[in-house]
Amino acid sequence: MEKRKEIERDFHNKIRLITHDSHVADTRWSPELEGTIKNNPLWKNMKYYSVERKSREFVLNWFENNCRGKYVLDYCTGNGEDGVYIAKHGAEKVTGIDISDVSIENCKYFASKNGVSNVTEFIVSDAENTGFEDNSFDIITEYGALHHLDRKKAFPEMARILRSDGKIICNEALGHNPIIHLYRKKTPLLRTEWEVAHIMRKKDFEMTQKYFGKIETHFFHLFTLLAVPFRKFSGFAFFLRLLEGIDSVLLKVQWIKWWSWQVVFILSEPRKHSLKEIM
Repeated sequence: MEKRKEIERDFHNKIRLITHDSHVADTRWSPELEGTIKNNPLWKNMKYYSVERKSREFVLNWFENNCRGKYVLDYCTGNGEDGVYIAKHGAEKVTGIDISDVSIENCKYFASKNGVSNVTEFIVSDAENTGFEDNSFDIITEYGALHHLDRKKAFPEMARILRSDGKIICNEALGHNPIIHLYRKKTPLLRTEWEVAHIMRKKDFEMTQKYFGKIETHFFHLFTLLAVPFRKFSGFAFFLRLLEGIDSVLLKVQWIKWWSWQVVFILSEPRKHSLKEIM
């Protein structure tokens, strides 16, 4: 295994071990989860996920509309929250892969807890070289994983194992906002060096065109980040809703949208002929 992958595996094993030991399988933000992990420095940035509502609503609605009866790959599955959600909403089968063996054990626990072990499978695997046959999946989903990978290897691998009429939904952080990126650089304990250097930018979306014929983008969370300090106050929901309204308008502006924290993008029409030329 390459050294950078060993570092990523070991780092995520540390994070996921904390979660597993505390018997918290779902790591989406909640006041209870923040209280459980507040004294651990590896989870200091969890508070920012309190404003994720709109992007999560978009992704979960997309799952419900696109994954029923499908063969789904939860790519770099983490603790398996999305894979389990998809399984509970009618997928034919969900396969989850992750380089972290601790994550995979958490996934199995979480799937069992939710009664979907019969339609899920979780495997320790290299996302850049999965070992799956060509055209294995109708749907691939990933959340916050691409900046941990070499995308010149990950994108063609995803295109190879996706069926010709399949779709990939990705939820990623963006690297253009100087304030957000300064925070990443000032908090090195929270992420690996590779991660900081490979947050997605415009050029990465241009690169996807080598492997996919269609890309659809949706930008989230700029002014909503101002609500983070108020997440434990009674008026938080109202304040967040107000800022979500501002984001819904301003993130349609071309030069502003790239300063957002997150983007959800959907890839389709994998270029199978291009893969043959590359390989």
